[in-house]
Amino acid sequence: MKITYNGKEKEFKNGEKAIEIARELNASKDIIVAEINGRLIDLSSEVKEDGEIKFFTFEDKIGKKVFWHSSAHVLATAVKRLYPEVVLGIGPAIDEGFYYDIYNLKVGDNDLEGIEKEMEKITKEKLVFERKNISKEEAKELLKDNKFKLEIIEGVNGNLSIYKNGNFYDLCRGPHIPNTGYIGAAKLLKVSGAYWKGDSKREVMTRIYGISFPTKKELEEYLKILEERKEHDHKKIGKDLDLFEFSEFSPGSPFFTPKGTIIYNELLKFARKLDKKYEYSEIITPLIAKIDLWKISGHFDKYKENMFKVTPFELDEEYGLKPMNCPFSALLFKSKTRSYRDLPMRLADYGFLHRYELEGTLDGLLRTRLMEQNDSHIYVTEEQIESEILRMFDIMDDTYRPFNFKPIMRLATRPEKRIGEDALWDKAESILKDALEKRGYKYEIKEGDGAFYGPKIDIYVLDFSGRVEDAYAISTIQLDFNLAVRFDAKYVGNDNKEHFPIVIHRSIMGSIGRFMGIILENSKGELPLWLSPVQVKVLTITERNNKYAEEVIKKLKENDIRVESDIENGTLDYKIRKAQLEKVPFVIVIGDKEEEKKTIAVRNRRGKTKYNVDINELITSLLNDITNRAEYEER
Repeated sequence: MKITYNGKEKEFKNGEKAIEIARELNASKDIIVAEINGRLIDLSSEVKEDGEIKFFTFEDKIGKKVFWHSSAHVLATAVKRLYPEVVLGIGPAIDEGFYYDIYNLKVGDNDLEGIEKEMEKITKEKLVFERKNISKEEAKELLKDNKFKLEIIEGVNGNLSIYKNGNFYDLCRGPHIPNTGYIGAAKLLKVSGAYWKGDSKREVMTRIYGISFPTKKELEEYLKILEERKEHDHKKIGKDLDLFEFSEFSPGSPFFTPKGTIIYNELLKFARKLDKKYEYSEIITPLIAKIDLWKISGHFDKYKENMFKVTPFELDEEYGLKPMNCPFSALLFKSKTRSYRDLPMRLADYGFLHRYELEGTLDGLLRTRLMEQNDSHIYVTEEQIESEILRMFDIMDDTYRPFNFKPIMRLATRPEKRIGEDALWDKAESILKDALEKRGYKYEIKEGDGAFYGPKIDIYVLDFSGRVEDAYAISTIQLDFNLAVRFDAKYVGNDNKEHFPIVIHRSIMGSIGRFMGIILENSKGELPLWLSPVQVKVLTITERNNKYAEEVIKKLKENDIRVESDIENGTLDYKIRKAQLEKVPFVIVIGDKEEEKKTIAVRNRRGKTKYNVDINELITSLLNDITNRAEYEER
């Protein structure tokens, strides 16, 4: 058989194992999984087809997923050894680490150390992960005592596979690392409860979260970062500053408090101002639609597991809560005859979206089931693509500047399964590359990672740690050759013939809530003045200064500066400390001297105080910073 690796072709004996091919090709010694023609396989798998082979290490995203999924199997093996009566649910890899849902397991955080020790024994045993393909009937017999696995089996068409390591086996499609010894270090992080399949009417499972690495050194470094993350955790900051809450009655859907709503609305106001500057027209589209809409767009087959179904009372018709805005923009575009003179047509849609994310993947504002995006769909001719992409870079730079975000650009090219002629893909990818290079952006090419309907640019920003591997996915710019065709949405060209426009999907902030969470984490809650829910806090040294303080507060409010006061009994040190914990940018202190001179003392968040400040001068300065959305305030 002929195998291509890194662009070079070489012949191998049909049925050669992937690991032997890797050795012959001098691939890295750290590889843990292979891919043949886009299909992931174990290193022990026999390759019986011509094609392109790739190998992945733990340093690759794909490698991490395989490594962590294998670690979940080791966790389940350890739990089964220690608690034989438990019933296993599912154990996937997640964005960072893994978890396993287990029924009839009563453990707490204090029990994790014992499970870790058992996992360490299993890794030292270097148990081989062995794959076996079995029929549904065999799977049912093998797992007849596990109602959760039987439920999974029923939902599968065709044959299944199990993976065995030692005496433990689990229903799984794989692939896995070669043996448990590849796991150099593992740490179990927490125990929580979870409903089976996220359904509150189903069984309550015990969910154990963990992380693992090839070496102990990597684990130690990660645990240090984890400690630092606790100080930057937006969920903790949100609670401390009273910004948002979550409820078990609506999992994954944030409740923004009055203070959190101020931040959220300021971000929306900022996004809308930039949309207006760059000549986008805002539209409002429905929250629900008939399922047929997503069947036309092609999303239903690929996305239905992440959609919420809505069935009206007394009707059999099925509707869905919208998980994305694009099909609605297509309906508006084709609602009337369009001319080439109407293009580019820039449609911004801030509608709420609902996506069914697994409960174990929910993460405060960073991963939710309810979101609102500053989303846009731009209908263009081929000739207009580049100028619109450059325009999007402008709006992106304007959006990121107040937060000192530096974009990391990744160009995702054509996948194996795609629509559209190669010539169109060639042109589209070339345009995106040229646009990136014209702006001087450094970018990484993610081969084959584009959408089936077109190439895209994914944009990331660094978190507080500055580690590229921990960067937040934040924005996307996607070319779509498919949407207009599926909806028969055409425009009349200057040749008086009908043409299909290309659609550019663009979301700069991404989810507004997620963007807010990223800002909170990077700033540790020390928001710029324009975003702070309380911009100024007025404190008095004694109660006799309250009347003058109220005059100052009145002036601030008249200028739309968000102000709170603390003029009750209490020491000044206590009041200042309280304002510091609330991350208020500026504190005004008023005592007898200030009242006598009709001035104020102003203390900034860095602890620097100015005396004999005129209130009107301060207001002018604050309004200037607010208007210009200054990143930092240092006075």
